This record gives sequence, structure tokens and C-alpha cells, in this order.
Amino acid sequence: MSEKRFLAILGFLLALIGGILVLAGALNLPRSGNLDLSAIAERAVEGILGVAAILGGVYLYRGRMSTGGLATLVIGIAIMIVTRSISLDAVLVAVGGALGIIGAGART
Repeated sequence: MSEKRFLAILGFLLALIGGILVLAGALNLPRSGNLDLSAIAERAVEGILGVAAILGGVYLYRGRMSTGGLATLVIGIAIMIVTRSISLDAVLVAVGGALGIIGAGART
């Protein structure tokens, strides 16, 4: 297996796991009963970013490593901004994107 393919698979797996964790966090609604529009909008944005992280990982896996890596890295940073914390899911997505960018310049 070439270095490029290994980094693509590893970046895809990290983006997939991170995206699934973001989606799981977006589905975690407060139990207190006071659900307002801003909380719903924030959860919707998190869900969209989770799906986008998974799609960015698919771009990595399919061979468009520079596009997928850059998109996944930006999505990981956006997740950190939206959630206002450096969480495991955002770090996994960002590291997957960084591996995609590194893999784009790797030898074949």
C-alpha cells in the first residue's frame, strides 16, 4: 500500500468517526424541557457540519485528497467555533483533514 493511499484511508476514518460523534452530539437535546429556537438552530448547524465532515472524508477516500483535506480541515475548525470548545470530535475531523493535505503531497 502506498503512503498516499494509507494517509487517505486514515484521514477518511478519522473524519468518519469525528463526523459520527458530531452527529451524535447534535442529537443530544436538553432534557429540561425549555427548548428554544437558538438551541435548535445550533443543533441543526452541528448536524450539517457532521454530515459535511463525513462527506469531506469521502472525498479523501475517493482520491481528491487536496480538496477533501482542505474542506475537512475547515469543517473541523468550524466545529470548534460552533461548539465553542476544542472537543475530541472536532480534533478528529481537523486531524483527518491535515492528513489529507499531507497525503496530497506524498509520493505515489
